[in-house]
Amino acid sequence: MPKPRSDGVLILSAALRDQLSAAARVAFPAECCGLLEGVWNGQGVMVTAFHPSANLSPAPETAFEIDPALHFCLLRGLRGTGRAVVGCYHSHPTGKALPSPRDRANGCEEDFVWVIITTGVNNTLAAFQGPRFQPLAIKNAWP
Repeated sequence: MPKPRSDGVLILSAALRDQLSAAARVAFPAECCGLLEGVWNGQGVMVTAFHPSANLSPAPETAFEIDPALHFCLLRGLRGTGRAVVGCYHSHPTGKALPSPRDRANGCEEDFVWVIITTGVNNTLAAFQGPRFQPLAIKNAWP
């Protein structure tokens, strides 16, 4: 079944946003990473949960690699629920909340959402939609 497009909006509750930012701070100086669970609705992509992954990258301070076992387990667990793996998240501990060349090289899935979190003074969170990494507006959902 084809999924609807996000219409350029990521819907994220304040609680989930705070939890993602906290995960990035805890992982510092390494990149945190994981998968986003949610639904495509008429307003955009709504994130309903996030699933942290161990960062399997051999260079976790500058790259991330999500555990494929987590991805497969989550895909199986979501069958028939109406929810899906809608994207991933990771942090840029010393960079900006913008896709890196490595992110762009790996972001090939149509409509897959990439959330990037920074951990500096300005603790920023930004969202993009693959494969062209179009910026997504972030709309607050109820808590």
